[in-house]
Amino acid sequence: MKGEQPLFQMPQVNNVKFNEFFCTFFAEREHDLVGCGPVQSYPSRTEIFCQDNLATVLYLIERGIVMLSRSEPDGRRRIVGIRGRYWLLAAPPVFLGIPYEFTGTTVTPCHLRPITAKCFLHLLKTNDIFSWEMHRLFSQEILRNLNKVVVTSMSADDRLRHFLCRLITEMTPEESKIQNHFEVPLKHLELAEIVGISPEHLSRVVKKMQQQGLLRSTKGMLTIMDASKLISLS
Repeated sequence: MKGEQPLFQMPQVNNVKFNEFFCTFFAEREHDLVGCGPVQSYPSRTEIFCQDNLATVLYLIERGIVMLSRSEPDGRRRIVGIRGRYWLLAAPPVFLGIPYEFTGTTVTPCHLRPITAKCFLHLLKTNDIFSWEMHRLFSQEILRNLNKVVVTSMSADDRLRHFLCRLITEMTPEESKIQNHFEVPLKHLELAEIVGISPEHLSRVVKKMQQQGLLRSTKGMLTIMDASKLISLS
């Protein structure tokens, strides 16, 4: 199904890499900044913040993937985005002093650093380098959103391969060797929504990738069987 809007972007846009500045910045000032908490570990499927609650804390993702979802008036939950390593979660609503627009839930085990609104706003006002890097971060987000057009033009097979490669990267600690087997921590319907295809179409793509020895499906959950081969094909 071409034309559906995927909810992920390519790992790099025009050679712009994910911004590592914030991890170093907060690590170096952890004991000096009031409101900058230590990195905390969260298991998968943990709700970090909830839609409609006042945004008083943002979170720096140092490892893992977080899913953003919105509850619609009819009661349905809609996935609206995926965020990975080095991203500052919920910075816009914290900056504007409004409620969280989405609910943030960990997809994989995550390492997150909580930062209070007061600390964040103080840094924006008093630290020119921090403020500049925030501008860079939001500029990267704009470029990634524009790059969704490229992902939309891909075949369903390519979309799934590229997203699984991103998942592998996010689940692999820095400077660690990529393992060949990975459990995909997403339900079938969630994966279909993120990739931007119907669940039925996803089933056909998964079956094809099973025949290639790339995936295994057991009780609706996927396992990447050959990560190296998958990366080489993407």
